[in-house]
Amino acid sequence: MSLQCAHCYKTFSIAKVNDSRGKGLSVEVQCPHCAAWLGHNKLLSVAKLVGFYGGVGAAVLGYMVEGLSHITTPLIILAVIMVGLSHIMDHLQLIEAPENDPNLVSTAK
Repeated sequence: MSLQCAHCYKTFSIAKVNDSRGKGLSVEVQCPHCAAWLGHNKLLSVAKLVGFYGGVGAAVLGYMVEGLSHITTPLIILAVIMVGLSHIMDHLQLIEAPENDPNLVSTAK
């Protein structure tokens, strides 16, 4: 799987990641090219998980309980839309720029 850095825009393999910090949904990885810290948006990751498990739960409930298909079918459709949109919008974001970045403008006087 190839990732693209949000800072230097170079692609790198997940196997080339040397350093990471955090656990679970708040995990961050360091770009091997520019040493910037990259991570995912936590709200979109939670929305993706809620949509997936909500859709699976609605599908199982609709299969098991007779007469609920008129309720569970729209829930499954909304869950698929929620997962799709959150997956499209969930890109790596720049969490912390490298310290020796010449592109950053110093605001200290």
